Amino acid sequence: MTMKHKSLIIFLLLVTLLSAGFIAAMLFLGQQGFFLASFYMFVPAIAAIITRIFFYENKFKDANLKIGKPKHYLKFWAIALGITALSYLIFTLLGSVSWDFTGQPFLDRLADQFALAGQDINETLPEGFTPQMMLFIFFIGGLTIFNIFPGIITGLGEELGWRGFMFPQMYKIKPWVAFFIGGLIWFAWHIPLVLVFPQTYSLTLLETIITVITLAVGSICTFAFLAYVYIKTENILVAAVTHITLNNSAASFSYFVTIQNQLLANIGLTITMLIVVGILIYSKQTKVFAEYFNKTPA
Repeated sequence: MTMKHKSLIIFLLLVTLLSAGFIAAMLFLGQQGFFLASFYMFVPAIAAIITRIFFYENKFKDANLKIGKPKHYLKFWAIALGITALSYLIFTLLGSVSWDFTGQPFLDRLADQFALAGQDINETLPEGFTPQMMLFIFFIGGLTIFNIFPGIITGLGEELGWRGFMFPQMYKIKPWVAFFIGGLIWFAWHIPLVLVFPQTYSLTLLETIITVITLAVGSICTFAFLAYVYIKTENILVAAVTHITLNNSAASFSYFVTIQNQLLANIGLTITMLIVVGILIYSKQTKVFAEYFNKTPA
C-alpha cells in the first residue's frame, strides 16, 4: 500500500486504537464492563466516519447511505433467515445440537443468570408476564421487528466500517485483498471478545487450532456474502439489516437447542457459508463486483 491508500491505513489504525481501548476497559472493569461490548460493535462505524470527514477525499459521496428499495430489504431478510435455517439443519445433521422446542434449556440458563445477580426471573417480569411469553416475543422479534429497530442501528455499527469503507478501498488494491485479507481482519477484530466473555466450553489444543482455522474460513465467506449484499444493492442499510438478521435469527433458533459439540457447530457454520458463497459463484452473481467497481471512480 502507498500513500494513495492513506485513508485505508488511517481507518485501520483508528479501528485498532479504539478497539484496544474498549477491550482494555472491559478487562479492567471485569463483569461490570460487559455492557461495553455493545459499544465495541460501533468502533468500525466511528473509525469510518472520522476517516471520511478528515482523511477521505470523497467524504460520504460513495457511502451509499440511502433508503433504497423495499424489495431489497425483504429479499435479503428472507435470504438471511434461509441461511440461518440451513445452518441449524447442518448443525442437526452433524449432531452438534439437540432440540427442545419448549425452550426450557434457554429459560433455565436465563434463570441461572438472574440467580447469579441475586434476582428471581419471575419477580423481575411485569405482573402476568411469564418467562415463556418473554421467550416467544424474543423469538419472533429476532426473526422480524428487532432487525429493523434497533437492528439497523447496530448493524450499521459494523457495516459502515467494514463493508461500507474498508472493503471498497481494499478491492481497489486487489479483489483477493478485499475478500481474504478483509475477511481475516474482520475475524481478528472479533477475537478479543473471547478474552472478555467467559466461555462455557473447553477445547483441546488441536480442537482450538481447528476451530480458529474453521472460523477464519467461515468469516471470510460471511464477509464476502455481506460484501455481495452491499455491492448488489448499493445500499449500506440493506447490508446492515442482512447482517443483524443473521445474528438475531441465529439467536432466536438457539433458544430451542443445546450445544452438544461446539467444534462440530463451528464446522457446520463454516460449511453453511461455504455453500452460500458457492451458490453465488455458481450462479455468477459475483460479477456484480467487477460491474460496480468498473463504474466507480478509483
